[in-house]
Amino acid sequence: MRAFSTGVANRRNGSSRFPREGLENPALIVKRKRVVNDAELAAIWTGCEPEPGDIGYSFGSIVKLLMLTGQRRTEVAAMRWSELNLEAGTWELSGDRTKNEEPTLIPLSTLAVSVPQSVPKTNDTFVFPARGNERSHFSGYAKGKKALDGKVNTDGVALENWTLHDLRRTLATNFGRRQVLPHVIEHILNHKAASLTDIGEIYNLYTYVKEKREVLQMWSNHIEWLIKQASEMDALAA
Repeated sequence: MRAFSTGVANRRNGSSRFPREGLENPALIVKRKRVVNDAELAAIWTGCEPEPGDIGYSFGSIVKLLMLTGQRRTEVAAMRWSELNLEAGTWELSGDRTKNEEPTLIPLSTLAVSVPQSVPKTNDTFVFPARGNERSHFSGYAKGKKALDGKVNTDGVALENWTLHDLRRTLATNFGRRQVLPHVIEHILNHKAASLTDIGEIYNLYTYVKEKREVLQMWSNHIEWLIKQASEMDALAA
């Protein structure tokens, strides 16, 4: 992975400063701007591959889906088998499962479909059940991320000041760079577009599933290419 990190332009995006502890005025909070670069994406994905005694299937698989779909952390961690149609490549969330209480359908790329397919089915409800509690979903984010960071940082790529939510911003930013239409990005993120008028909300009920699928598959292809390049460069460096 060290070879790959030097082979890809390491564009370090500025990270926002956190306000001092005790400051509670929302106006003083600086929004994060961290975007994970290509070398880091490949390193994170490789770090998510399960090994005996490692970070485990749940957290690694959750991170992969965050990277591939751009959905929110809890939405992915609480993924239910009943929401998935792996043959059709879809993941359907009802309004009570989303932050804005709006239902959404996320087309799954071929790589995204392979993630839940590879997860041992130990629970009839949750794809990623909590350890020791079959009625709840995975929530050990801090422990999982600490283990992932430790694994990646010892593999030649130092990940600085990144969060799981940064993967969502990274996906959206890369779509913008590729000139994906803003309203398609907003539908993928399940945002209510800021420019959407009341009339538009009433009359434009098109959900852009076809466009979302094309864009998410394009992104998946890019991630697969990064993984392949990292593997090949590591083999040459060995």
